[in-house]
Amino acid sequence: MTETFRTPPVEVTQPLIDGLVGLGGFTHPLFNPDPRQRAEGVRAPMPGQGVLLLVGGLVEQSGLLDHAIALVGLREVRFLKMLKAGTTLHVELTPGTSAVTSSGKVVQHYRWAAVDAEGALILEAEALMLVRPQDDPAGPVTGEQAP
Repeated sequence: MTETFRTPPVEVTQPLIDGLVGLGGFTHPLFNPDPRQRAEGVRAPMPGQGVLLLVGGLVEQSGLLDHAIALVGLREVRFLKMLKAGTTLHVELTPGTSAVTSSGKVVQHYRWAAVDAEGALILEAEALMLVRPQDDPAGPVTGEQAP
């Protein structure tokens, strides 16, 4: 049976959402309530791309993939529930299949499941990571070592 790993949680705040919407340049009305809507309490949810960014950061902060060199692909990304301010989010990583490259590195498949505090699935995706073999004496990957 494959073991699933869990990242530490993060609290999603409205300033975080608004900051990512602004930095990302999102223009859709869903992410930009007008003044009347804001006065009525309408707030923007996190765009899907922002959810992916947050999930990627949680994965990196967890230390579970310190042997990773790069994210090389995302497959079958599904957004299952809108992410709103006040949500506590963590990621569950489940290793899947892997293949050794001609250079001796490994492409490891992972299931990423972003889950809220109530256990509801927000996002799921298959991530393909280029990683060093676990027994590589070079240790964790740093920016200077990455190809």
